[in-house]
Amino acid sequence: MNVLKLKKVVCVMGMVLSGPVMAYGVPPVSPGGDLVLDIEEERRLVAIEFNTEGVFTNSRGLEVNRVALEGLNEILPPIPENRTEPLALTFCSNTDEIQWGDCPTYELGGRGPAGGWVFYVSDSGMRGIEAAPVDLPKSEWGCYNIKIEGAESNAVGDGQKNTKAILDAGCVGKYTDSTEIAARLVNSYELNGFNDWYLPSEDELGLMYFKLKEKGLGNFVTYGSYRSSTDGGSNIYSRERAFSSGQAFGLGRNSRAHVRAVRSF
Repeated sequence: MNVLKLKKVVCVMGMVLSGPVMAYGVPPVSPGGDLVLDIEEERRLVAIEFNTEGVFTNSRGLEVNRVALEGLNEILPPIPENRTEPLALTFCSNTDEIQWGDCPTYELGGRGPAGGWVFYVSDSGMRGIEAAPVDLPKSEWGCYNIKIEGAESNAVGDGQKNTKAILDAGCVGKYTDSTEIAARLVNSYELNGFNDWYLPSEDELGLMYFKLKEKGLGNFVTYGSYRSSTDGGSNIYSRERAFSSGQAFGLGRNSRAHVRAVRSF
């Protein structure tokens, strides 16, 4: 964004962090109307005030000189047609996009931003974790009989941290080369432009079983176990889950098990 465009945006937009959503100081667009502003007049005369819905809005609304917004089309998304209610311009941190209206939300068992299966949601569906739609090749956990630090957690939300610890330790397989361990497979996975996948923690695997597999979703195998990123408490085991029952157990790091990548949004 060049300086001129940035100055124009600063003139018409105030920004505030409100929970997971950033709301900008642009007047809501009324049904059937266009968003129009006199930028210089706005900068000089109009104060930005906070309304009861938590969205910054222009205190003078659409009463200012009506100058078309086309000059900002390269910065702002197009105003939706056939709208039935006023829309605010919002930054959605779960998609990293600026859009008119509410941010997208996701449901358990539905599809996530990358096209995976959603098995955990928070913030009223704005955030969560999705599992890739297919398995990666069966693989070892790596670092057999080698102590590593930082992959001990079994908690939901810690799979990414565990995976990073495995990668940072430079783990390799006992019977396979270093490109084939589970953490490295998921780290190099890409789907629909998303490449921030990781190996789920033990409890994240549990949610995948109970929220997806038991409901016939996710295309998981019925027999066999899936790898987690959670260390097994010794140098030779890691934590896994059987997808015939959901039972968690320790499995040798040098054994090959099913691998499913996940990502947070």
